[in-house]
Amino acid sequence: MLIESAKHYNDYYLKYSYLLCSNAFHDNDFYIIQANETNFLHLTGVHTILSPKEFFQKCYKATLDESDFDFVKEGKSEKEVIGSVRRKINALPHIFDLMQETTLVEENFKKNTISCSFGAGSTYCTLGFSISKTVKPKSLLKGMELDYARSEKLILVLRGAQGAGRFDSLIVGTIKDIQERKEFLGPLLSENLLKLLSVE
Repeated sequence: MLIESAKHYNDYYLKYSYLLCSNAFHDNDFYIIQANETNFLHLTGVHTILSPKEFFQKCYKATLDESDFDFVKEGKSEKEVIGSVRRKINALPHIFDLMQETTLVEENFKKNTISCSFGAGSTYCTLGFSISKTVKPKSLLKGMELDYARSEKLILVLRGAQGAGRFDSLIVGTIKDIQERKEFLGPLLSENLLKLLSVE
């Protein structure tokens, strides 16, 4: 599952950046997800002496060996760590289905000792993101852990090639949703999306 998920993580989170808008967001008009290779390890829950980048590369190239990781964590028994890893591994495939209309988001998401700029959740997983406007995947929990009273659905999700600086694909929402936010989204839109706005 680590090897399979690394390939999906590359195709879903490393090749692309995502811009998210929701009525749940009050601190910022939007958040931009820009993941990197080093974020992957923390989502798995395993311990390794490899660097986070080396760990991801070994997963991605399918050269990961059982001797490359273990279930050791200070202050926790191996049984506890294995249980935590099992929950994360069960949730991991579902982080690739979060950019859709049914996904809920909660700003300033907190769970136990975890603090995130926001969390995105579905029936199967909750993914928390680092605290900043340009965010990275930070923490993965199994199941829906958001506070429904503070959560809202995604209104708008735009996608663009990682590093391009502009977003060219509309994943969730409508051209009208972009038009209503053109004042702050305009500089981030590709020429094609800007043309669609002018036609609309």
